[in-house]
Amino acid sequence: MFSKTLFINLILISLILLGTWYTWLQLTRPVNSAISGNQPDAYVTKVIVYHIDKSGNLYDQLNTPLSIHYPLDDSISLTTPIFTLFLKNKESWQLSSRYGKLKEGKDLLQLWDNVKLEQKQGPVNKTVSTLTTSILDIHLKEKTADTSAPVVITQINQEVHAVGLHANFNTKTIRLLSQVKGQLKPAKSK
Repeated sequence: MFSKTLFINLILISLILLGTWYTWLQLTRPVNSAISGNQPDAYVTKVIVYHIDKSGNLYDQLNTPLSIHYPLDDSISLTTPIFTLFLKNKESWQLSSRYGKLKEGKDLLQLWDNVKLEQKQGPVNKTVSTLTTSILDIHLKEKTADTSAPVVITQINQEVHAVGLHANFNTKTIRLLSQVKGQLKPAKSK
């Protein structure tokens, strides 16, 4: 009887030690960053963000139905963002895409997948030119934008194709980087 009780106690002590060892092993192993990744810590729906300058004038506006914050790189993922940059003389640029991300202290806005820029003028915000590309980086403080992807610029009677661009919204200049091809379309007669 004594040997049977001793045997059962040894098995129980062995199981307890095995469980303790396994628990310690799980708690002290390094976290695999590939598995844990950059997990979101917050999300917001139906976002509208306004920025105003020192004079109280509307500077820019960001609309998105969903934004998700990722703490590892302090970035914000955006779904179907619409970013409007307001300039002087009732001019504006409306930038939209299927996806976007705010990075680097919220100074860099990256847009990709069906990126569209519309230059608007006047009190009724009439579109005077449209620019489409697949990816675009917008530097918000400098009011500049860059891409190395193919670009199509459409105006009333002209269409320009290029690869890459640098846009400066302050000076209202767009520099096309390479493979520039333009086409003038005759005005439609009435």
